[in-house]
Amino acid sequence: MLGPVSLAPVPPGASAAHAAAPEPPGRADLLARRLARDPIQITDHAPRTVPPDAAARIRALLARLDVPAYVVVGPGLLPISTIPDRDTLIPLLHDRLRKDGLYIVTDHRGSGEARQYGGSLPAERAWLTARLELPSDAGVVAHVERFVEILTAPDVAKRIEERRSPPPAPPYRDRSAERDRKEMLAMGGGTAAGALLTAAALAAVLVARRRKARR
Repeated sequence: MLGPVSLAPVPPGASAAHAAAPEPPGRADLLARRLARDPIQITDHAPRTVPPDAAARIRALLARLDVPAYVVVGPGLLPISTIPDRDTLIPLLHDRLRKDGLYIVTDHRGSGEARQYGGSLPAERAWLTARLELPSDAGVVAHVERFVEILTAPDVAKRIEERRSPPPAPPYRDRSAERDRKEMLAMGGGTAAGALLTAAALAAVLVARRRKARR
C-alpha cells in the first residue's frame, strides 16, 4: 500500500517565483562584465603561447588608433562556422556593453575577427589582410601590430587592396618556340660563318690569279 500523501499547503506564489528565477549568465554576459572593468581581456584559459605582457602590448598598439577598443583573447571563443551571423560573439558583446568602439575577438594565433561600431575604420578587412600577410604562428600580438599598421597607413584602402589582390601571373613562355628560335639563330650564325669563309677563299683565289697574270 502507498504511504500517506502529505497535503501540506504550498506557499502562495512559490510556483510563480520558481518559474521567474533568472537564468544563469552566459558567456557573453560574463565577458562583457569583465570588459567593463578592463577592455583588454586575456582569458584564464589562454594557452601559454600568449606572452605574459600581451595585454599591455595590445593596449599600447590599439591606443594608436585613438578609438575605444574592446579585446578578448582566448580559446573556444570563435564560431564553428566561418559565415558571420548575429550569433557570433562580437555583436553579443556590443549588445551587452552598449558602447561603440572597436571590438576584437581572437585566439592566440590571431584568428577571429574585428568590427567597429560607430566609426568608419575598415576593421574587418584590415584584420583579414593582417592574417593573410602573417604566418600562422606569428601570434596575436604580431597580428594586432600588423592590423594597426594597416589601419594607420596613409591610404588604408589602397594598402588593403594591394595586399589582398593576387600577384600578377608570370608571362606565358612557349619553351618549344624559344628552342626553335635558338636553333634558328645557331643555324644562321653557322651559315653566316660559312659564307664568310667561302668569300675569303674566293678572294684569295682571285688575288693569286691576278698575281700570276701580272707575271
